[in-house]
Amino acid sequence: MRPENGPGGQRSFIEEARRRQIIAAAVEVISEAGYASASLARIAQHAGISKGVISYHFDGKDDLMTQLVIQLYVAGAERVGPAVAAATGAREQLLAYIGSNLEFIDANRRYVAALTDVVFNLRDAEGRPRFAGADDEAEIVGPLIDLLRDGQRSGEFGEFDPAVTARLIRDSIDGAAGRASREPDFDMGAYAAHMCRLYDMATRKDQQ
Repeated sequence: MRPENGPGGQRSFIEEARRRQIIAAAVEVISEAGYASASLARIAQHAGISKGVISYHFDGKDDLMTQLVIQLYVAGAERVGPAVAAATGAREQLLAYIGSNLEFIDANRRYVAALTDVVFNLRDAEGRPRFAGADDEAEIVGPLIDLLRDGQRSGEFGEFDPAVTARLIRDSIDGAAGRASREPDFDMGAYAAHMCRLYDMATRKDQQ
């Protein structure tokens, strides 16, 4: 019986720690061998546990890979959210959003590379990409669109399409993630500084 199906549906600290250990092992195996070769048996061997332990915590490989993606998104949100909330005004919030996203990617390059491999390969029951739907994009881009609209309403930002601009910013961030995964020497700090300057100028009212 999986922990969440037990009394109260709650996992213990030890169970959560074990899940994180398994996900970390999955990241390492994907990074070394690729998604296709990341079998549960191989992940279990890497983690020094039995395959049955993985099956206790996850409902197969697809569930494990899904949780790998979700865990990184949650960790990213926990880094970006407070950084944006601590900034004053829409402009500083936008710069905090960009900077904290890129800092998180830079600090988690191996994990981000594994996530990219999973997102590209993981399919649902109908063979469609599991994380490529409109709902997934809206959940990620929506808060940024709101931030840009708030800046326009407050007069800090000029006239532009918030939805288009938000997607351009996300594409720039995701592009940096892909480049950082491929290029060990990629200078994320320089990229972040340039990106902040670019979108600062693009959204300024006096640039319209």
